[in-house]
Amino acid sequence: SRGLRVVQVEPAIQGLADWPVPLISSTETPDIPADMLPGWLGRYVAAKAASTQTPATMSVLFSMSVVAACVQRRYLVAPHGIDSDYTESASLWGLTAAPPGSRKSAVVDGATQPIVAWERSAAKRAQREIAFVKSRRIVAEATIKRLQGQVGKTNDADERERLRAQIEAEQAEMPDEMFAPRIFTGDVTVERLQGMLVEQGGRVSVLSDEGGLFSTLAGTYGGGAGPSLDALLQGYSGGEVRVDRATRTAHISRAAVTLGLMIQPGLMNDAAGSNRFKASGLMARFLYAIPRPFVGGRDVRAFTAMPEDVRKEYAREIDALLGDPAIEGPHTPERKLAMADDAREAWLDFAQEIEDGLAPGGDLAAVDEWAAKLAGNCARIALLFELITSGPGAELVCADSVRQAVALCRLLIPHARAAFRLLAADEVDRDADAVLAWARALGAREGFRQSDVHRALHGRFTKRERLVAALQRLQANGVLRHESRKNAGARASDWWAINPRVFVH
Repeated sequence: SRGLRVVQVEPAIQGLADWPVPLISSTETPDIPADMLPGWLGRYVAAKAASTQTPATMSVLFSMSVVAACVQRRYLVAPHGIDSDYTESASLWGLTAAPPGSRKSAVVDGATQPIVAWERSAAKRAQREIAFVKSRRIVAEATIKRLQGQVGKTNDADERERLRAQIEAEQAEMPDEMFAPRIFTGDVTVERLQGMLVEQGGRVSVLSDEGGLFSTLAGTYGGGAGPSLDALLQGYSGGEVRVDRATRTAHISRAAVTLGLMIQPGLMNDAAGSNRFKASGLMARFLYAIPRPFVGGRDVRAFTAMPEDVRKEYAREIDALLGDPAIEGPHTPERKLAMADDAREAWLDFAQEIEDGLAPGGDLAAVDEWAAKLAGNCARIALLFELITSGPGAELVCADSVRQAVALCRLLIPHARAAFRLLAADEVDRDADAVLAWARALGAREGFRQSDVHRALHGRFTKRERLVAALQRLQANGVLRHESRKNAGARASDWWAINPRVFVH
């Protein structure tokens, strides 16, 4: 079934024949090392992981979303050549799921700090022009209002026509409203995101560790009511956003939306019941990172400072990718980068590998909707890697960037499987996973007393009924068997024997 794997049989293990093949959640994910990212970004992620005592897996996708936020709507990649109609944008959706206490805020704050500094500087430079435009609009609006009042007071047709022409001229000459440049927001509704797309020339990013947007989507779009998801979906694909409602309008060509979210795993399960999520394919657009559990194993006295030269290099390179908003802003046409011949062949090989895996019974059939977008996401990552390596003046996506993107995408496949397992799991599934993880960590090859697991995981299982439900789920999956063991002078203990195959690697 979806999200489950079969543990291989090893007949040499004693008592193996007495047990069925168990169904065990495929939530194990490989580490994503910092050197999967090129150049200065890989160096920064490695240093951030060391300074925050977090795995590099925590930072990889978020750092890529930061880079995408800097360059989206300014670059496109054309895998089949510059004259091809098929292109992929530089936007990227990354979602990292980690429990409370994982130091998500430290990762997010450090990665976005150069953008915050750039926004402040850009706002200060634009302050005078924004004030000038605002004053002109105030004068024009006041003039139009005065002329409209005069129109209502005259019965002379020629005078009305003269006043109408003046109103039309004032409206034509009134400058568009001007806003300080913004690259990202941390918490936003879809309605406000539509407004920001208009204000910021068609591009906006959500970079956050709070999961506010995700929670809003899960709550608001769970049923058939509520505003449209088009602003997000079109922002991913670089399409047209057209909203015409009584309270707001938004017309954006070549919309670009990047999402870099760090959320708690429970929020992913909240989205599982959303039919609109599933029907829209929203969750299939994300790349996922599910770090292995690490909270509870850190040395609180250990501290490694972020090297100042790495911090400055990162800030300098991010600033270079952001460019000058007056010259290289989202109002300028995108630069289309083709793939070099050997880069295209490497990308096509990977695309064919994905296609073969999507066949019925293939390796990717359980995450088919997500995997169907993986080749496109790989092209986007290759574009971002090239910009990281060659800088904003890059002219061609080279083979090294594509090969490194392919290697990263292969690592992301088991993370996607784990993510969709979280999306499909109910509370009992997650509790059963916690019990099995405890038993494996303890090395309880013979089994364990129910009272022992209850005592060890009392923070999770405050009620006995919840623990029993998890144990019974594992029993139904062929992982455990219940026994009643007699104790001298005391009542019998609930004993759970464990399937030896659980410990086969």
